[in-house]
Amino acid sequence: MKQIWKPHRLSGNKRQPAQLKWSMTILMLMCWLLPLAILTMAILYYVSNRFSVQMQDNIEKSMDTAVEICEMRVASAVRVSRSASYIPDIKDSWKRYQEDHNEVKLFEKVTNFLEQMYRYDSSFLSTIVYFIDKPEDVYFTYRSNYYGSIKEFENEARDIVAQVAEEIDTGIGCATQKDHLYMIRNIMTPAYEPYAVIVMDVDKDSVFQSIEGIPWFVDYDVSIDGQWIWGRDWAEDYAARESAGRSSLYHEGRSNAYVICERKMDNHVIRYVAKLDYDTIHYEKMALRYITILMMAFTIPLIFIVFYFLYRNVTVPVQGLIDAASEIEKGHFGVKIEKEERSREFLYLNNAFNSMSDKLKNQFEQIYLEELALRDANIMALQSQINPHFLNNTLEIINWEARMEGNERVSSMIEALSTMMEATMDRKKQQMIPLSEEISYVEAYCYIIRQRFGEKFQYEKRIDQTLMRIEVPRLIIQPIMENAVEHGLAGRAGKILLRIYAEEDKLKIEVINDGLMTQEDKRKVEALLSDSPDMAEQHSVSLGIRNVNKRLKIIYGPDCGLTIKNYKEDQTVSTITVKLHK
Repeated sequence: MKQIWKPHRLSGNKRQPAQLKWSMTILMLMCWLLPLAILTMAILYYVSNRFSVQMQDNIEKSMDTAVEICEMRVASAVRVSRSASYIPDIKDSWKRYQEDHNEVKLFEKVTNFLEQMYRYDSSFLSTIVYFIDKPEDVYFTYRSNYYGSIKEFENEARDIVAQVAEEIDTGIGCATQKDHLYMIRNIMTPAYEPYAVIVMDVDKDSVFQSIEGIPWFVDYDVSIDGQWIWGRDWAEDYAARESAGRSSLYHEGRSNAYVICERKMDNHVIRYVAKLDYDTIHYEKMALRYITILMMAFTIPLIFIVFYFLYRNVTVPVQGLIDAASEIEKGHFGVKIEKEERSREFLYLNNAFNSMSDKLKNQFEQIYLEELALRDANIMALQSQINPHFLNNTLEIINWEARMEGNERVSSMIEALSTMMEATMDRKKQQMIPLSEEISYVEAYCYIIRQRFGEKFQYEKRIDQTLMRIEVPRLIIQPIMENAVEHGLAGRAGKILLRIYAEEDKLKIEVINDGLMTQEDKRKVEALLSDSPDMAEQHSVSLGIRNVNKRLKIIYGPDCGLTIKNYKEDQTVSTITVKLHK
């Protein structure tokens, strides 16, 4: 039995160790009694100020990032608005209309152009074009469910847009009306004379949506050239308090918190103001202070003491169980671990593990011995079916009498039969014999058969001589040879070839006869080589090949054994497969 640690017995009078949970509770209470007031205040001051600085920096950087995204989206919208001037579709349509005055075709061409260029642009709710000479006719496209923006433009924003268009020349103009932000651009002739106006109702929720990602965001507003898009009074009031530059500026008062940023784009001044949740910010600051005080008071001593306690009372015992289990996985059954009285739980686990290890070792040894006994019993039982009960000494007396009479032929046959009898009786009780000895039994059998059939029986060998010392089970070739003679040749003239060679890690023994199996023969062979119990009552030759197959599978496993198949058009091959290195 392998021992990793030396076990020691527990004294019956010794008191039981304390439970793990009570040990942990006592140690944690002791940690609470260790004050760290000075360190706590210093850390609190540092953490609180650090949090305020990082919070302000985070808010300002988030605002800068959000504004940059807004700028990119606004710039993208501006670039898209130029398409109406650079792509000649509207200009050609207007020129063709001046020639043929076909309003239907003008409407179709302009509307198709707007559909293709702007309908699916997420930056715009709708896009409108009208010609300066025909301001009453409006050509438009809009996103799904936003047809109302067209009506609001025609009823309320047309005059404001026209006024802005007269002032902007080739630039970009902006106008707001009832929560709408319109981007306005004149479409010019080659002589830079405006002949049409394109108006885009900007989707503010899409263009300025990134501002909502600022931490603690509550609300926001944007002003363009001093005109607030949403017209919220608080935004104008906050913007008047701070003069923001390009970088964002965070401000926190007694009851409010906001961040402001100002940018310039195409001669327009855009100011962004975001209102933040002051109550949440203030609460988080105070919560951080309280949490810091509690953590400093309890966590630092608790960490070290609990760490040591868990290491000594949990980690070390668990590691011991893991190491012992690993040894069992490697096959070292019966391993034991040291019994330590650190807690009732691990004391019980150690005792249970040691008991389980002992039982596992005993069961494994018992199963192993039973398997060996069963295997030997099966092999001996199978061999006993092919061991004839002849008296070898009687054959020796008959052989002596034959020699006295000078009958050498009879003497040789008796010697061959004696050799076979010696093989079947197995006086030395050897299950495995050299291949050369096994072949000698085959030679003795073939000599007797040759005397029986004369020239009708031909026998040939092709054996790799380097394999002659390989050990194989006793009497595995002769029964196959006998089956080939009795069923393959069946009294007619024929030839049997014995071929032995190595193939990878297997030894192949082939007995080839020049006869073919019928379908009935194939069914009988399949039944003989199966585990069917119906094959118990069979001819001795048939039982011989059945027993050879079973013996080989018991000794070497299911990938070895005997197969009998037709080969080519005029041959039957019986193949014995055994492992070269068992």
